[in-house]
Amino acid sequence: MLEKLFHWLFGYARFRVVGDGARFFTICAKSRIGLWGYRRESGQAMACVRAREYRKLRRISRRAGVRLRVMERKGLPFWLQRLSRRKGLVMGALCGAALYVFLSGFTWGVTVSGTQKLPDSLILDAARHCGIYVGSRLDGQSPRGANAGIQTQVAGLSWVGVNTDGCFTHILVNESSERPRLAEKGGWSNIVAAREGQVVEIQAASGRPEVALGDTVVKGQLLISGLYQERQDPWAEPLEDPLQVTGQARGSVVAETYREFTVQVSAKKNERLETGWVQSRYTLCLFGLRIPLGMPFGEAGENVRCWQETYQAKALGTVLPLSIQREARAYGEKQVRVLSEEEQKEQALLKLRQAQRAGIAPGGRVAQEELVFSFTEGACILQAKCRCREEIGVVQEILVE
Repeated sequence: MLEKLFHWLFGYARFRVVGDGARFFTICAKSRIGLWGYRRESGQAMACVRAREYRKLRRISRRAGVRLRVMERKGLPFWLQRLSRRKGLVMGALCGAALYVFLSGFTWGVTVSGTQKLPDSLILDAARHCGIYVGSRLDGQSPRGANAGIQTQVAGLSWVGVNTDGCFTHILVNESSERPRLAEKGGWSNIVAAREGQVVEIQAASGRPEVALGDTVVKGQLLISGLYQERQDPWAEPLEDPLQVTGQARGSVVAETYREFTVQVSAKKNERLETGWVQSRYTLCLFGLRIPLGMPFGEAGENVRCWQETYQAKALGTVLPLSIQREARAYGEKQVRVLSEEEQKEQALLKLRQAQRAGIAPGGRVAQEELVFSFTEGACILQAKCRCREEIGVVQEILVE
């Protein structure tokens, strides 16, 4: 193996001897010219010789009365000689190698994994402040410093790891879980009714219920008491010192309530009509560098719809640090359209649902409703009579002087 490598580095030629090969090879041996690869094809001898010693064979061939025919030339010197005739190819290879070495020193991509509630863009912005972004120099990055920097800038992270794989950086995060809230200590409180209704469900975690299922309560009525006295058996002897219980009332009281909602919508609607005129502006993003390919836009008016599209370059499923962003603006004009009765009803129902979500306690729902539509000049009025199931209990502190 080493002998073959040696011959290739210094170059060699394979030749054929036409004539008396025995006399020729004898003279070569006496002249101490190294030959190898002897063989015979079609009655003619063949051998190999180092490139720099081939000229010595011409004098020996004349003495031996033979002729030499070069079959092939191999080795590094001949390969470099062929390349010297193609200077463009050599320069292209050198430039490609230099470009490869130069681009290998930059970050080609940054990915984030492990997020559940936090958006990836928040982690990427924090990493950018720590010097990790597409187009940043690899030799200027500090993964350990970036770990602490990202965790400091983004709240809600319990662990951050920054790993590099060639020209790509991977950020692995672990979100911290919320601490359980401790029960409030101290103070006395009751649970009273926030509005009128008929009780359909009672759950007392602490305290004593003062109402029963099916009872009708009014606003401000005591539902669950946190300060009460032990109830005595009417058939037993009365206790001289009954048990006094004090504390915080905690629980839930769900009741069936009655609510009325009234909403009004206009019969006319302002709409935006597209004119078909769209302006576009492209930006080339290469290794974090933004190169605008057009003139900047002016200020957008109120009848202009703006959006942005990104065309990301990929190779074999890998995202490359090359993309083209398109910023577009579609111009329109306002027009007033008269809605039909069905469209007015849809708008009124949509506004009613918004009012119900805002008025009914969280977690409540509408069990039954009666809707009445009325139309006037330029408006639609919707009246709704609703029976709801909702939480009516609110905590009321007991102030003791």
